[in-house]
Amino acid sequence: MHDFVGRLIDDSYEKLFLDDMPIEISEIGGCIGYEELVKQCLEQLAKSNKKKVVVIKVGEMFDVIVINEITKILQENFKDKNFILLVDDYRKLDLDFPLIESLAGWPTVIEHAKEHDGENMISFKNIDNHHRNKLFLSRNNKGKNHRRAWVKFLEDNNLKEKGFVSEGWNGIFLEHLNDDPINTVEPFESIGYNSHNQRYPSRDDKSLMSFYNDSFCEVITSSECKESKLYGCFDSEKEWRPFLFCVIPQIIIFKNYDEYLREQGFDLFDDVLDTSFYKIENLKIKFDIIKNNLEIIEKDLVVDGKFREDIWIRLKENQNNLFKGWSQFFYKKIEEINNV
Repeated sequence: MHDFVGRLIDDSYEKLFLDDMPIEISEIGGCIGYEELVKQCLEQLAKSNKKKVVVIKVGEMFDVIVINEITKILQENFKDKNFILLVDDYRKLDLDFPLIESLAGWPTVIEHAKEHDGENMISFKNIDNHHRNKLFLSRNNKGKNHRRAWVKFLEDNNLKEKGFVSEGWNGIFLEHLNDDPINTVEPFESIGYNSHNQRYPSRDDKSLMSFYNDSFCEVITSSECKESKLYGCFDSEKEWRPFLFCVIPQIIIFKNYDEYLREQGFDLFDDVLDTSFYKIENLKIKFDIIKNNLEIIEKDLVVDGKFREDIWIRLKENQNNLFKGWSQFFYKKIEEINNV
């Protein structure tokens, strides 16, 4: 994801891509050493006359606290440079440098759409309000506890048959219904197909367009549903697919993530749905609210098998907002930092 972000930041900034640099990782994950990384950063900065530096980390290997410590070392060596952190960690912390929470999934879904549908993304832009058969879809690849709990909740409440539901830990992928030969959830050396013609499920969103176009809502089970002791609070491209596909989002993620989406103008349908689940960590309570929202969608927001027209207009506005691009967000944040 850092590649997509880096391309959208102009060259007046020196860009340090920490995701590409070596770190020491413990057996349970998380960074325990970054000496070589610091060395590479210092070498890069020594060759640059740029005064503005963006420290970019959008992977999951270490959190913003570690990056803040790394940047303190860099600042000590380059006192004439101004550092900004661009990190996928959404905790409110007292840091030594300005932080922009990355929202890196935003440019990632757009770049994947362009990769598989062409630069103009015509197939996505041509999504219209038509008859749909399923209430929701839910993609659950790696068998993390909150995903297993969600699928069990669907089964216990007789909801599973109302949606398209993948369960990677049981070898069940939506891709199989498209005769797509996916049988793993592990990433490969290169994005796309590996030597066994197996594809990482999350990369080609267009291949699942028929499922999105036959659903009214996506319930996203994010990589984590609460703060990680190792990585903080992070997101990915998963949270942004409902905006790409013009369906109603309900996102199971760490508390208050909705605030970042609303701040960038994305509609979460607060006036017709109960979005209080974004403020709750208890999964059972969260799931119950989402279930009730699915009933509201089915009874009130759907007319004759199609989105109610006013809801559809708002879904297309979400997509249009997505297509305006991540750059507007980044430079707005830069302006806010400069005006402090």
